[in-house]
Amino acid sequence: MNNRWRVGLAVAAAALFLGVLSPLYERFFGRTRLRFPYQSRPLPEATYTRLAAQPGWAKASLEVTAGVSLRGLVRRPTSTAAPWVLFYPGNDESQLERGQSLLIKLGSARDWGLAVFAYRGYDSSGGKSEHALLRDDAPLILAKLCEAQQVPPVRVHLVGFSIGGHFAVHAARAAAGSGKRAASLTLLAPVDDIIMYHPSPWEKLSAGEDYQTRPFLAEVQAPVLVVQGTADEALAGPQQGRDIAKALGERARYVELEGVEHVALLSNPAALDAARQFIESHTR
Repeated sequence: MNNRWRVGLAVAAAALFLGVLSPLYERFFGRTRLRFPYQSRPLPEATYTRLAAQPGWAKASLEVTAGVSLRGLVRRPTSTAAPWVLFYPGNDESQLERGQSLLIKLGSARDWGLAVFAYRGYDSSGGKSEHALLRDDAPLILAKLCEAQQVPPVRVHLVGFSIGGHFAVHAARAAAGSGKRAASLTLLAPVDDIIMYHPSPWEKLSAGEDYQTRPFLAEVQAPVLVVQGTADEALAGPQQGRDIAKALGERARYVELEGVEHVALLSNPAALDAARQFIESHTR
């Protein structure tokens, strides 16, 4: 066997290891990480219409790339100078419904613009839920909302829940990188280090998709609030929220709520009050 063949076989073996064997090795012999399936499902048109019929609310569509549009809900304020709150949902079978509910509670009787968009593959938005695409969509959601509503990013407060916190961080860092930072960033029970995977008969063999948040925090310029419950059953406790707050240091305010579970955080009065006061304190 000549050297050319040896080199070719070595390259092929390396490619096989990196593409197939390395992810499998990490899956079974790497550090233990929480794993979650993508919980996307279609949203019936009648349900979408019902949500959009809530007082002041309307359907909204946002194109993130050619042929792929995200379904959303928007409540416009009466004042053109009002702040906006853009919510990035968690891994939820009802992103628009739960997102709208959270925004109604958070906005209360305030004249705030409110918006939520379902990610690719969720609630009948176009495309497929894949980490790289969802991550790239996150800044576009903010940018296109600002364009459609004629509002600068500095008047938009980002709120992210669970994996939505991961995407809200990407939106905040992209806005800062463009020189147009968001008004503030609120992270509710945010994920810091997890794996997401697509349900399939082979899911136990899948390495999944890598969600890590801390590596991107240095580029976030907006003031940050982190709210975490101590009884977070989904994330096996409060440590992921604590780690994010610690990494942010003096740039973040950290609120920990005793006995509050993961999804329950979205309707917890103390969590809502903390987020509301934080948004108001950073509203120009």
